[in-house]
Amino acid sequence: MPATILSVSQAIAGLRHSYPVTKPIEAIEFLQQTLNSIQILNLYQHFFPTEFTTSTSSIYSDSPDIHSPRELEFFSRLDETELIPISPWQLEIAQEERLDELLIEPWGLDWLSYEDYDIESLAPEWQILLPLTSKGLDWLTENDAQDWYEEEFNVLFSHVLPPDRINYLQFQELCSLADFPIKLVPIVLSFLNYSTGNIWLDGCAQDEYQFREWTVENLISLSAQWQSAKEVITQAQQVIDWLATDRPRRFQQILELWNKSTLSI
Repeated sequence: MPATILSVSQAIAGLRHSYPVTKPIEAIEFLQQTLNSIQILNLYQHFFPTEFTTSTSSIYSDSPDIHSPRELEFFSRLDETELIPISPWQLEIAQEERLDELLIEPWGLDWLSYEDYDIESLAPEWQILLPLTSKGLDWLTENDAQDWYEEEFNVLFSHVLPPDRINYLQFQELCSLADFPIKLVPIVLSFLNYSTGNIWLDGCAQDEYQFREWTVENLISLSAQWQSAKEVITQAQQVIDWLATDRPRRFQQILELWNKSTLSI
């Protein structure tokens, strides 16, 4: 349901906020901007009906190419309630131009960048896990970093089976039978490898940004994935904190299960 005009004064305000259109391209742009406004106000009304109804912010903007105060209020509520994540810089952009689509920002480990692999952005507890993921192993191989890895962590590369030699289902099963938080290690590895299946976690700087239309269905789906993403982030941090207490010994516990999970040849 589109946002409702609740009073005569709002209707008059709407007329005052009509804009002259003299060219076909201007008409198309105006209709697109109006549709965007209606979509966002509709979402506000759908997800926060009480707040929408009691709001005193105008649903009209001073110009069709910027958001109205009520639309900006909706973005702030998304941020406050964490229905989905809205970054501070997106909120800043929304003050000056329309967010025609919802930007899906990556909230995973951004250790990959456009030009370089930013390995230094990873804590040592993440770095030691690199050979257990395909992307991590690729980085170590392509950057001739095996010697660095062995010196840094006192782990012989030859003692770590590559991911393509691992029966991952067996590894997951062995982890599930182990004590907490080893149970969570497969989740951590998928997080490091950008393979969780979660749209908020699997993007990185090497990928193009993803966008979604401002629809109720999209927000419901993205919100559900965001709640799962937050759980994965929490679980991953539990494993990393556990590794940090005694990294060499903890990693050997993981490695023992890893090397047991060998694919039959």
